[in-house]
Amino acid sequence: MRRIPEGRFDELVDAATEVFIQRGYRQTQMADVAEAIGVAKGTVYGYVESKEALFELCLRNADHKKSVPVPEGLPLKTPAKGQLGREIRARVAASSITPLLAEALKRERAEDPRAELEALVRENFQLLEDNHRAIKLLDRCHDHPQLAGLWQEVGRRQNRDALGDYIRLRVAAGQFRPVPSVRLAARMVVEVLATWAIHIHWDRAPERFDPTEARENAVSFIVHGLIPDPISGG
Repeated sequence: MRRIPEGRFDELVDAATEVFIQRGYRQTQMADVAEAIGVAKGTVYGYVESKEALFELCLRNADHKKSVPVPEGLPLKTPAKGQLGREIRARVAASSITPLLAEALKRERAEDPRAELEALVRENFQLLEDNHRAIKLLDRCHDHPQLAGLWQEVGRRQNRDALGDYIRLRVAAGQFRPVPSVRLAARMVVEVLATWAIHIHWDRAPERFDPTEARENAVSFIVHGLIPDPISGG
């Protein structure tokens, strides 16, 4: 077996993820990925059996914090028909409602609505930030035959609906400002989080910013929009 250069699967995942995001699933060719990492197309096929196998590898490792391990039994096999769609759908559905949001939905009132909302928004932001490349990959590769609309239909909609239920509860309890449309308020929360935790990384007119400041600005914007101003003493 030919020796695989150290870090090669890190390069493969990082390069292929960006190519898929730029071109979409159908327009991406294995030659594009090979060119991005500076190897022959045949070398890529020595690592993964097909574009489908490469895409699955990217989805699993797009946001890797540690070096991507070399899979056993190269080339990596093409997933069975329908397997990828089922696995990703279950993964997205399981993480679209965060633990703090799930707990908040069980309470009719919050002991401290501001602290609850701040913590909930930070948790949502962090989840998106930690998985921003995989989410962008799902969002961009809506042309994949098994994943069409999955992020929009399962990830964003399920999270948005849960946030809407949460806002409705707190408005009914008099702890949030009344809003003209709970559904749109929930979507605005989702869009702010998605913009600054995910899409800003592929901004067409990029500018330098502190990620922590971006998170805190998003939290402040959402909290001030929903929590009533304190009544000042006369």
